[in-house]
This record gives sequence, structure tokens and C-alpha cells, in this order.
Amino acid sequence: MIRNILLISILLTLLSCGFKPIHKLSENNAISASYSIGLINEPSREIIEEINATFISVDNETYKVLLKVDEELSPLLINTNGTVAKYRIEITISYKLILSSNSNVITEGVVRGVTQYDVGTSEINNEEAKKSMTRTATQNALQILVSKIQSSISQTNDN
Repeated sequence: MIRNILLISILLTLLSCGFKPIHKLSENNAISASYSIGLINEPSREIIEEINATFISVDNETYKVLLKVDEELSPLLINTNGTVAKYRIEITISYKLILSSNSNVITEGVVRGVTQYDVGTSEINNEEAKKSMTRTATQNALQILVSKIQSSISQTNDN
């Protein structure tokens, strides 16, 4: 009984506090389905798979996002005998958000995802670690990219 009264009073307090969401999605402007992705260059297979897993292709897009993906592998820790013990992977994605109706560039920018991995004794394990960390760095960059794109689309729709 006391729990019910407490729950009702908390709900009434939260509902009457005046909170209103800044951005509201409706069926007319669903952000996730209003843009398509195009690649300017040909990155590695792992990066392409992560991009395809993150974005869903649409036929009648309102916006088009052009991506240029660069992958940099650099030694982070070098042993005294000259072998590399740890690598750093940096995925840099340059993007342009374009309005499909008139090809105007709405926004452009750069996002980065960075990871590192230790080198093991087996080349097979090293290659698998590199692929896995490339996927992780790409996912990190794509999370930021999606946030920036959705923010830009929301600002454009508000104007």
C-alpha cells in the first residue's frame, strides 16, 4: 500500500515537472531512415562491414552522407630488439551531409575512432586482433558520426 502511494506520488511529481523533449521524432521525419551512405574510397573489408551493419540503405532518402575512411596503423610500443609489441589503430572518417533535393552541403566534418592491440607470438592471432580492433575503432567513430548526423538533421528540420 505504501509502495503504491510512493510510486504514484513520484510519477505525479515527474509528470508535472515541465520536462519537454528538445527533439521529437515523428513518422514524417524519422532520422534513422532519412539518409543514405556513400563511400568515396574503398576501405578494408572490416570497415565496410561495420558501416553496412550501422546504416540501413533507403531508396528515397532526404539526405546523403558521403564518407571517406582512412585507416592508420602505427607502432605504439617497440621492444629493444626492434620488434613491435603494441600497435595503435586510428580510423578517421571524413563526412559530408548533403541535402538530396538540391545537393547543398549541410555539414561536413571528421570523426575518429582509436584502439590499440598487443602483438602476440602467432601471426594468425595478430591478424585476428588487428581485424577485431579495426572493427572496434570503426564502431567508435561511427557512433560519433551517427550522433553528429542526427544532430545536424534535427537542426535542419527545426529551421
